[in-house]
Amino acid sequence: MSPVLSLSDLRTQFSTERGQVKAVDGVSLDIDEGETVGLVGESGSGKSVTALSAMGLVDDPGRVVGGEVTLRSSSLAETFRTRYTNPGFVDGDRIDLTAAPEEALRAVRGGEMSMIFQDPMTSLNPALTVGEQVAESLRLHQYGGRKKDTWLNAVREILPKLGSDIDQEVVDRTVDVLSEVGIPEPTSRVDEYPHEFSGGMRQRVLIAIALACRPNILVADEPTTALDVTIQAQILDLINDLQDELGMSVLFITHDLGVVAETCDRVAVMYAGEIVEEGPVEEIFANPSHPYTYALLESIPTEDRDRLTPIEGNVPDLIDMPAGCHFAPRCPWATAECREGDIPYLQHGGDDVDHRAKCVLDAFDESEYGAGSDLSSGRTRQVGEPMLEVEGLKKHFSRAEGLLDEWLGLDGESVKAVDGVDLTVYEGETLGLVGESGCGKSTTGRTILRLLDATEGRVLFAGEDLTTLSKSQLRERRRDLQMIFQDPMSSLDPRMSVEQIVAEPLAIHDLPEDAPAEGSRRNQRKRRVTELLEAVGLDPDQRDRYPHEMSGGQRQRVGIARALAVDPDFIVCDEPVSALDVSVQAQILNLLEDLQEEFGLTFLFIAHDLSVVRHICDRIAVMYLGEVVETAPTGELFAEPRHPYTKALLSAIPVPDPTAETDRVILEGDVPSPIDPPSGCHFRTRCPQVIPPEDIDIDQGVYRDVMTLRERVADEAIDVDAVREEVASSNGAEGRVVDTLRERFVDGGLTGANREIVDSALEAVVAGDFDTAEDRLRDRFESVCERESPTLADEEHPSACHL
Repeated sequence: MSPVLSLSDLRTQFSTERGQVKAVDGVSLDIDEGETVGLVGESGSGKSVTALSAMGLVDDPGRVVGGEVTLRSSSLAETFRTRYTNPGFVDGDRIDLTAAPEEALRAVRGGEMSMIFQDPMTSLNPALTVGEQVAESLRLHQYGGRKKDTWLNAVREILPKLGSDIDQEVVDRTVDVLSEVGIPEPTSRVDEYPHEFSGGMRQRVLIAIALACRPNILVADEPTTALDVTIQAQILDLINDLQDELGMSVLFITHDLGVVAETCDRVAVMYAGEIVEEGPVEEIFANPSHPYTYALLESIPTEDRDRLTPIEGNVPDLIDMPAGCHFAPRCPWATAECREGDIPYLQHGGDDVDHRAKCVLDAFDESEYGAGSDLSSGRTRQVGEPMLEVEGLKKHFSRAEGLLDEWLGLDGESVKAVDGVDLTVYEGETLGLVGESGCGKSTTGRTILRLLDATEGRVLFAGEDLTTLSKSQLRERRRDLQMIFQDPMSSLDPRMSVEQIVAEPLAIHDLPEDAPAEGSRRNQRKRRVTELLEAVGLDPDQRDRYPHEMSGGQRQRVGIARALAVDPDFIVCDEPVSALDVSVQAQILNLLEDLQEEFGLTFLFIAHDLSVVRHICDRIAVMYLGEVVETAPTGELFAEPRHPYTKALLSAIPVPDPTAETDRVILEGDVPSPIDPPSGCHFRTRCPQVIPPEDIDIDQGVYRDVMTLRERVADEAIDVDAVREEVASSNGAEGRVVDTLRERFVDGGLTGANREIVDSALEAVVAGDFDTAEDRLRDRFESVCERESPTLADEEHPSACHL
């Protein structure tokens, strides 16, 4: 059978003053029916542009200059033959998308092919409700087509609630689609706006829009990059389930090789606009046949790798690419043959395996890779006495709209970002601080350094309480305390050169302290800048460059050099590698380890990537909703996690091995609001191991369902009218409403008195008496997890859990 989507020698270029940027340079790729193909590579390799080119979404100054993209769809081909007279872009059931007019492409996009974009907050229209945005795709492709360009329709588009013409059938279909992607109570949430949804739920809305019209091909462009590992697990599970249900093909673009190993059937590896290797996922991971693929896999932090082997150098300039193999300047096995002429594709593996690599080498000696560097741990780190002690640290943000509101006490409930954190960091160690977005990690780091003033608690550094220091005392102490920020592009001043950025702390603190033996103070600082740039692996000749002229990894090195300028003892690393490719990430992790050994640094390493944390940290503290719930040495935490939240985090780590068996704990829902966190254990609303009352005999899964039902009742987040309409449409009696609600929220197994209480509570819900329903459920099912707050004991491996 021919492929559903075929890219043949596709070439896309962007016109610039310097010349043509060859973003996609001869890509050929087939995607079969029901297949998931992963497209991987470093940033700038051309992955996203390939997808945009396939869908005809490349904007000026870019354009497809060669090759073709063909889509197989007999129904769409017939539609085009009816709509156009002798359409030249249709041949049988094949449609040439590169030759199709824009009007025809609109029929393809969203209908036959759909795309999930990387960042849901910038992809969703903040001025339109979620329901309107899902319904728009349905209207365009299934319910009447595109609206005419009239003033009335323009007003309806901007103000959808004032005269929306979506009929009931479209509304019902919209609700069904939102329900399919796991959005609770879709009937009531269709009228909400994107900012009212969490990050995971916004990504589900994007998936709903993409799948509304049941496309045959889904292009997922980094759909989980901006998500936490737990939410990522939810989304990947959802995409896999929907693919099995709908039988669609998926082009999955990502730089996370662990995600590729778990989701894809085949893998295509891109480098500098070309596909350099392609094959079945098991074959690629077990037998990488292109040096670039092998080097990417070697950059991944794994449990048995003490020292990472980064890929030296950077992706070449796409305007002036090297002759021959584009990877040759960075390849440890490159020969003279690699640097000239066209490089052929060679087949690898058995006769029944379609595994090709664009390399002149049949094989290469893997033992030579990294031979020039020390790959053993080499870590003889001596951990000393406590350097930093955090006691009962709290940081609450006022919600007052002005000083008057705050003075009058009209600020309402504050946001409890950090709510009683205790930490100890020992001299010379790296303590990891992990947890989902919104748990308070970065706020903790900033409050420790007094970038934010603490609401309560103490921060003792070398025995001195930082929270009581005056501004002048704090400025003096900042020489010992520094920070490396997450995004180097936003934390470096774009108007300052590298030299000015690195020298700024020297000027502020009047360093170096010793007067120059010869020359001026300015030259003395220039020499110090040179030392710092060399220490972080940058060429001193780059001192006159500006941040936008450097790669992501180079910018992060500048940020590290700036932090080292004042010879600090303690550095907070706030997600320092989360925005970097795996190859650049390896360089930065090795650099941090080398600098720690050379300068005796102590790190608080904040991250949500647990693979990175396992590699670099000596101990790990796990945060959830403003509190530390578990602390342990790294090896012990990964081997024997005690808190259910830690177990869920660890189980959600994508494993870069397609043959590995994973026993994943999928956490339902999102992190609760820090404005009003749950009573008792904050994690109880999502915990798969909530402790039932001793006198109740109930299955754990059923009890978890009941606890979720209690939350919905407490929030009055049950749409009874929608259930009534559903029962009425199936000719059911009014009494069937309670049964439908029970079946919707509790997955079987509810018997005896437990069922009687739940049914009586649901009867109160149907009557509109949510308070009574809440009381009945609480009296029967209240857990110790919600009555009492667990605390961290004073031991080596404490866990704040009642279990």
